[in-house]
Amino acid sequence: MNAQTPPKKFTLEEIAERKKKLLDEIHAQKRAMAATTREIFAPITPATNKADAIMRSFNTGMAIFDGVMIGIKIMRKMRTYFRKLR
Repeated sequence: MNAQTPPKKFTLEEIAERKKKLLDEIHAQKRAMAATTREIFAPITPATNKADAIMRSFNTGMAIFDGVMIGIKIMRKMRTYFRKLR
């Protein structure tokens, strides 16, 4: 009932081939990550017209406002949490 199969033995050629495949996969993932990083951090293209400039300014302002509001909410939660610990 305790029949265990013997572990599979690997040859040096199989190990070298597997290593080469894994290195190829790692390099492909590295290239994909580099491309994604370049796309994310690419400089913003200049606004082509007045409407785009206004909308970009509005979006930036709203992002700043949203960040400040979230920061205030987090600070309030932290204060109430630490007051309850006393």
